[in-house]
Amino acid sequence: RYITIYRHLKENPEYQLYPIFKYFENWCQDENRHGDFFSALMKAQPQFLNDWKAKLWARFFCLS
Repeated sequence: RYITIYRHLKENPEYQLYPIFKYFENWCQDENRHGDFFSALMKAQPQFLNDWKAKLWARFFCLS
């Protein structure tokens, strides 16, 4: 999601209203690494992936 926003702002710099957008590229790289870490953590503990709560969280993240 952040990577899509970053690409849009890079192509359309007139929408960069706040100075924080100058640092968006680094933020996107951090988000990617966090996703990789979270994926490895979940694969290492499959008991957290196979219950009804996990399915609700997955739906929540897909819809958000």
